[in-house]
Amino acid sequence: MATRSLFNPLVSKPSLCAYCKAPAKGFVYGKDETWFGACSMAHLKKVREGGRLKNVAQMSNEGLDYAIKQTKNTYLTIAKDTGSYVMHEWDREKRELLFGKAIREYLNWANEQAETGKLERTLRDGSD
Repeated sequence: MATRSLFNPLVSKPSLCAYCKAPAKGFVYGKDETWFGACSMAHLKKVREGGRLKNVAQMSNEGLDYAIKQTKNTYLTIAKDTGSYVMHEWDREKRELLFGKAIREYLNWANEQAETGKLERTLRDGSD
């Protein structure tokens, strides 16, 4: 097993478990100049053996609803600009604008939920 100095300020330590994506808790495995964090000895062993969970991402219906509401005006503006409410008729740039906005709004919602556990407000960067 490769070793690593956690006191080297030039090397950042992994913050998530490479197996389950939970916060890493000081367990580190290095392979080929790449460092993997782990949340437990059991997961460190799985990481060392090449194990990874296939899909750890989850979608929230509440977050999706929020993102849809936040992107409604963007959708309507693009539809008016293009003369079509059918997305597959839009050019790629317009679709990227809409989907990028929707994803950003979902991530804003998810970030607020992760930080506070509350759904009442979402942090905004004012770029809209």
